[in-house]
Amino acid sequence: MEVRHKHNRRLRKKLYLGEFAVNLFEIHVKLSTSAEADLDAFIGSFVDQLEKLGLTYFGYSDADGIQGHVLSQKRYESPSESQKQELSDWCGAYPGVQSYDLGELVDINQA
Repeated sequence: MEVRHKHNRRLRKKLYLGEFAVNLFEIHVKLSTSAEADLDAFIGSFVDQLEKLGLTYFGYSDADGIQGHVLSQKRYESPSESQKQELSDWCGAYPGVQSYDLGELVDINQA
């Protein structure tokens, strides 16, 4: 039997529940070259694009590309589908990208 607790607004905010839930999505980008200069150029452009969209990234990079998560720069906000689509379009248009995958939006506390 599942016990459900009703939380007031203050607790929902503290616990990032309901209207205060924060979502993120995974990103995997594979570059067509493993040259360090190409990776550095990609990361610089990627960060510029994220800042333009109001998003931030945490993850890692290796010789093949990047893997990590993208979320909103603002507290209690999630990336929108339009921001995700713009980032997807940008990845598809970047000349050194061999393949990329943007995952579904998921609750940061459940990821």
